[in-house]
Amino acid sequence: MNCIIIDENIEDLNLIDLKLKQFSNLQVVGKFSNFIDAKLYIVKNSVDLIIIEIGNEHEICFSFLDSLTENLKIIFTSYYTEFAFRSFNYNCVDYLKKPIQDDRLKKSVKKVIKQSSKKNNGNHIYVKSKLKKRKIYLTDIKWIEALGDYIKLITTSENIIILSSLKSFEKELPNEKFMRIHKSFIVNLDKIETYDSKNVFIDSSEIPLSRNKKIELDAILSLKNHQ
Repeated sequence: MNCIIIDENIEDLNLIDLKLKQFSNLQVVGKFSNFIDAKLYIVKNSVDLIIIEIGNEHEICFSFLDSLTENLKIIFTSYYTEFAFRSFNYNCVDYLKKPIQDDRLKKSVKKVIKQSSKKNNGNHIYVKSKLKKRKIYLTDIKWIEALGDYIKLITTSENIIILSSLKSFEKELPNEKFMRIHKSFIVNLDKIETYDSKNVFIDSSEIPLSRNKKIELDAILSLKNHQ
């Protein structure tokens, strides 16, 4: 799991980095004292977890988080407690009061790792839409479509717009049930009715199928049919 740390206090930044070295399955891939450099890194690299300080410039911090299209897990740190409630509008795992106690940090990181290992084993996921967390059953998702900085979940009952990239959301889905068949589309394999060399058909809707994904789709569906 790849983690970056954002903290304007260099001493705190390095201290958190040092504390995280005890976790063999967590790698600190970046340390930043400003949001601009952090944003540039996230855009170009794979990141799973952000440990971010809410400091004096707290509005800039929340604006930075609002600008992210990746659905990243977040551990907040702060000398202030008044932003704790607001932090849970984001994909917040924990809110740690500075100075950070070793056992609290350890507990938070273990929670992230546990969530990551279990995320593909359940029958539902939680998505953030209109500042609320919503429970979505995987069996209800028909396909997911990229819409710039957003994605659209097409379900059996409604369409849901979410601030996320398709790449990030794909990580939340079990790969034995969902497949990215095009740069802009992920489909629920169990919802596919028919397909040809160019399209997949779900409920009479045509979803484009990339040429290089056709062979992979053939193999996966053939395997599912023999299970």
